[in-house]
Amino acid sequence: MKKLNKNSIGIIGGMGPQASARMLEIMISMASLEFNAINGDDFPEIIVDSIPIPDFISDKKNIKPAFKMLSDRVKKLNLLGISRFAIACNTAHIFINDLSQVSDSPFISMIDKVAKEVLKRKIKRIGLLASPSTIKFNLYQKALKGKVETILPSDKEIDLLENVIRNIISGKNSSLDTKRLLSIAKSLERRGAEGIILGCTELPLIFPKDFILPVFDSLEILSRSLLRKVYE
Repeated sequence: MKKLNKNSIGIIGGMGPQASARMLEIMISMASLEFNAINGDDFPEIIVDSIPIPDFISDKKNIKPAFKMLSDRVKKLNLLGISRFAIACNTAHIFINDLSQVSDSPFISMIDKVAKEVLKRKIKRIGLLASPSTIKFNLYQKALKGKVETILPSDKEIDLLENVIRNIISGKNSSLDTKRLLSIAKSLERRGAEGIILGCTELPLIFPKDFILPVFDSLEILSRSLLRKVYE
């Protein structure tokens, strides 16, 4: 099997598929606008694998089957000689260490890259909008521990966030979902948040662009980090 070029990128997606498609769009746009890609061969080689993973966000019994599907797919993608992998889903980063064990190439962590950007801004208290599992598994809390205080939504707000995320994935979101998301973000601001992490890759699809606080879009941050490794 023919190997890909030395700067190829493998995106593990499908969780949900809208976010995976957006990540590819972001990377192509960034390559042009920020890294001066002009001709077709100036752009990076990107493989997006949108995998129909069973819901493990709220259903614990699907965690093992989901990991097996992802692990098997990484093993197959190894045959292409991909240079580095990324996961277009915050919650799926609960698997990143184990997936790294079956990968021939490194995984670039979305969580670590977002945490690094938050630290660069010298923010002391950050609000987190994310899926229940991302919050429960302390993905961002661990990455920022001892450096930045993470302000979490209330239990009721977490339930609302899950509903918003599911509506986006199913394509049934409405202006009400945007209002709910904005209301939760403002609640975090009132509690002292100096910025907001969009810690679910679906949320930027509907989150207002003009929010009063700095907003850390996890998908954009990961995309830019991957492109820097290609071009710099």
